[in-house]
Amino acid sequence: MRIPEEKIEEVRNAIDIVEYVGRFVKLKKRGKNYLGVCPFHNEKTPSFNVSADKQMYYCFGCHRGGDVIKFVMEWEKLAYPEAIELLAERSGIQIGHTDRDAGESNEIEQLYNACRFAGRYYYANLQHAEGKFALDYFHARGFTDKTITTFGLGYSMRAWEALLAKAKEEGITPDHLAKVGLLRTRDDGSHYDAFRGRTMFPIFSATGKVIAFGARKIYDDDTVPGKYINSPETVIYKKSKVLYGLSQSKEAIRESDAVILVEGYADLISVYQAGVKNIVASSGTALTDEQIKLLARYTKNVIFVYDADSAGSAAMVRGIDLILEQNLDVRIVPLPAGEDPDSYVKANGGDAFRTLVSNAQSFIEFKASTFKREGKFDSPEGRAEAVRALVQTIAKVADPLKQSFFIRDVAEKFKLYESSLYTELEKYSKKVPEKFRAPMPVPVVPSEAPGARMEVSQMQELMTEEKELLNALFEDPETMVHFIFGQIQMDEFISTVGKEVALRIIEAHEHEGRVDARALHAAAKDETIRTTIADCSFNRYQLSAKWDTIGHRSSDTRLYEQALGAIKSLKRRNIDTAIAANRRTMKDAQLQGLDVLSLLQRENELYRQKQVVEEMQLVIEKK
Repeated sequence: MRIPEEKIEEVRNAIDIVEYVGRFVKLKKRGKNYLGVCPFHNEKTPSFNVSADKQMYYCFGCHRGGDVIKFVMEWEKLAYPEAIELLAERSGIQIGHTDRDAGESNEIEQLYNACRFAGRYYYANLQHAEGKFALDYFHARGFTDKTITTFGLGYSMRAWEALLAKAKEEGITPDHLAKVGLLRTRDDGSHYDAFRGRTMFPIFSATGKVIAFGARKIYDDDTVPGKYINSPETVIYKKSKVLYGLSQSKEAIRESDAVILVEGYADLISVYQAGVKNIVASSGTALTDEQIKLLARYTKNVIFVYDADSAGSAAMVRGIDLILEQNLDVRIVPLPAGEDPDSYVKANGGDAFRTLVSNAQSFIEFKASTFKREGKFDSPEGRAEAVRALVQTIAKVADPLKQSFFIRDVAEKFKLYESSLYTELEKYSKKVPEKFRAPMPVPVVPSEAPGARMEVSQMQELMTEEKELLNALFEDPETMVHFIFGQIQMDEFISTVGKEVALRIIEAHEHEGRVDARALHAAAKDETIRTTIADCSFNRYQLSAKWDTIGHRSSDTRLYEQALGAIKSLKRRNIDTAIAANRRTMKDAQLQGLDVLSLLQRENELYRQKQVVEEMQLVIEKK
């Protein structure tokens, strides 16, 4: 569903970026802006700048910036539509595109509401006389009341229609409860509770919405097959796209830059309660591409905690190749025989678990030890099969440099030549270092081509002078648009991105009579353009605490001097480039015996233009 632009703008206008960012970053007023420690990279000196006027943020350290939607995308690791939806929900804004879309959006919200109601109902049941048995069960598992609340654990009554009856009191329709798998339908069309007499584990989306449930058997006379039964897939719950516990652990994952992956609900909860909070659970299934992409939003480092006795854990580890293909790093922690994460942390504590994780094996060490247990190294044929399997996994690694190190590791471990392993690797991967490939013919390049390539590369990079000019244009467009473009032409901008942003500023000024950096940022589709707008719309020197006393007093002079200095430098750079090109042409002409008089005249003209640039500076200073 496409979100209409007017709704996106309504969402932006409904949120004050200073107030919103201030929930996550401690901000202090500095001059016109607010300053804090950047939440996106480690730094000691604050360089994260938030503007109430522009409703934008920018970090001079890591160069991330944008509007409040961009901040939510970066902070919550959400896609653009998801970020808008999150902000819209918090602002009470409906974002349906058409009547049909609005109806679909409302329907989905009703499904979320049904799950939220059920989660609260199951949690409240723990205080009921019947629910005390489930509460005692949780306590017996070692879960504290705080942990029970953190994960929203609960209990489903044994009666056939307990949830249904409570839902009717709350105005929740049976149809919506059925659509999220909480009710089932009899042949006569009536409904009954899908979960009865079980401890309940709510499953949350990454943004904290209840979307499904896992239900564990606790009564011996429970005749429903399976220790655990789970919600079916629904419109709001796709098992392949969800990781249990991510909502509670995402901040710890972000801070530690690593995620620990276990199999079950209880495993995660026990380890989390022991203080190791950067942890998620796969719920006993093999990892999917969608789950790995979800993890990649928060970290590039995945640590499997492997229980050899669990089929689910084995299925999880089969996702190693998928993780490597998506350029994430993976390590494995084999548990002692007979242990799972739940039992290990209860017996040994959180510190021991951390030590275990700190000694995680590389995937090569783990697979090699697995092959050894299976007897693969007892024969030459078995050793060849094992090494070939390792090389096939290395071929999944996206980074060629990492591939080189892994190949070296295998060569040293098994006393093999690296060249032999690269020959094998080349069967499965195109990312083989050139020295191990067959030689390729080298194309003949004209003598002037290297210089030309360098100039093309420079075209894509914003010049310092261009940044100074764009900064002045954003700070005072009313004055600076006329001043700057009265003395410099658009084609004198060197970089493509600088020229494009300057053009957008001029168009906004001419058509709208003002330049709104946030609007330009929102309208830009290219990420380089967006980053440049965010960067150039902030002046880092305004961060000084003395700005209020010195900045306003000299702001007119400062901007003119800044712009004139940049114009002079940019013009000089262009002229120097033209002089160098003219001299190359003149040298070639001399070698060919051609007349170079016109080229000499051209060089004299360029030097005259250079002198005009210096005199322009002097004339302005005389004013």
